[in-house]
Amino acid sequence: PKVRVNCIMPGPFLTDIFKAWDMAAFQKRAEERIALKRGGEPGEIVGAALYLASDHASFTTGAIIRIDGGAM
Repeated sequence: PKVRVNCIMPGPFLTDIFKAWDMAAFQKRAEERIALKRGGEPGEIVGAALYLASDHASFTTGAIIRIDGGAM
């Protein structure tokens, strides 16, 4: 087939939306539920997107790439 389907499944990322979050509550939840104990920085998701958009991913299909800091 010529169509491949892959997915990036992000956890919480500190983009513009986080300015509306209660950061104290978020940090408490992150410490309890995210192995890396923090939200992601936008630059930390770029590599996966570039990989999937590149010829290097020509044999990748049906993949779900979790980028969530080890969220439980």
